[in-house]
Amino acid sequence: MFKSIFAVAVTLIAISTPTIQAHAADAGYCAHYADQAVWQFNRNRSIPGCFHGADGHWHPDRAAHYGWCLTAPYEAVRAEDSYRGARLHECSFKAYGHG
Repeated sequence: MFKSIFAVAVTLIAISTPTIQAHAADAGYCAHYADQAVWQFNRNRSIPGCFHGADGHWHPDRAAHYGWCLTAPYEAVRAEDSYRGARLHECSFKAYGHG
């Protein structure tokens, strides 16, 4: 009897607990994201004093950006794009006095 009550309680908790689903970005959105990420990488390398290496944020591999985007929630993709955009703006301002 205890097992039955426990099973019912666990089931009720599972049903009543809201689930958070992170929706992966769609292919069209990811194609644009990947193109933008590569453009940002190339732009970053063209500005004196900017980070000129390659890492998880900055690299020219469109397929890698695209593949990551397909598995990432929209929020993460937007955050990554915003991160690179903000860094470009900061670096541009330092190099040229404007964004």
